[in-house]
Amino acid sequence: MTEAELAAMGAQLRAAGLTPRALAAWAGTDRVSALPARLAEVGARPVTPASAALGAYVAGAVNAAGERPGYAVLPLGPSLLVCDHADAPASERRVAWPDDSSYHLALALPAGRRARWLDLGCGSGFAPLLRPDLAAAIDAVDLNPRAVAWTWLGARLSGIAHIAAWEADLAAAPGGPYELITCNAPIPGAPDVELWRRADPGLFGRLWTAALGRIAPAGWIVVHGALAELEAAPAIGTRVVVAYTPEDAPAAFGVLWWRPDAADRAVVRRRVLDVARPHVSAQDYLDAVT
Repeated sequence: MTEAELAAMGAQLRAAGLTPRALAAWAGTDRVSALPARLAEVGARPVTPASAALGAYVAGAVNAAGERPGYAVLPLGPSLLVCDHADAPASERRVAWPDDSSYHLALALPAGRRARWLDLGCGSGFAPLLRPDLAAAIDAVDLNPRAVAWTWLGARLSGIAHIAAWEADLAAAPGGPYELITCNAPIPGAPDVELWRRADPGLFGRLWTAALGRIAPAGWIVVHGALAELEAAPAIGTRVVVAYTPEDAPAAFGVLWWRPDAADRAVVRRRVLDVARPHVSAQDYLDAVT
């Protein structure tokens, strides 16, 4: 299909009910990371035109012919995101349903329009699809070819032409310079069957090198990941880390805002998540530096 045809299909899906507002009315929330626990419940509700579309593309409901879409299509802000169904079995190439870490990164991004943004390890393209207004050109990069294909498809269904998706590792990512570089990093540790979860001990060293080699003057590097790795980022410029896990948690995570050209400064803060503010956001950066 052409890009124009995909955009028209996306418009039809939104008209059929794939919107955040319809999703919230159907499932009680438009937060896609919270949906898997609710899908069995909402699947039993009376069928309406909107619930039929949401049931098929979000819940993966099987129709009378015993068929269901081969992938999920999730309403996400101004966009449509494509990923595997929530009940898809683990596999190396699975394109995972977004979790709360996706929101932590995307909502932490500082406001403002930029020329170029590089999202490393893009997965389904969550951050660029939720915040496409942040740059005139967005390069989304991942090792998983299915993730790359579905990031591109989500962008085209959303009518967003300025998101490009590339299959590449950190070293082979487009060269920049970029005013914004982001990454929702996997967790270093034991090998995992799924590509998006795997990280060798040298991942963050390569990530810092790749980001520093591509960042534009006065640019921002924003990374969600394991707290110990974020705190060990090179001591260059301003590094602000906000941890959101309890101090006694077995694994600690946070968000790093890094401005290599700014004054030398390191700040580490901890914030307790609550119902009113369930995710780290750009406000946490402002609170940490003021």
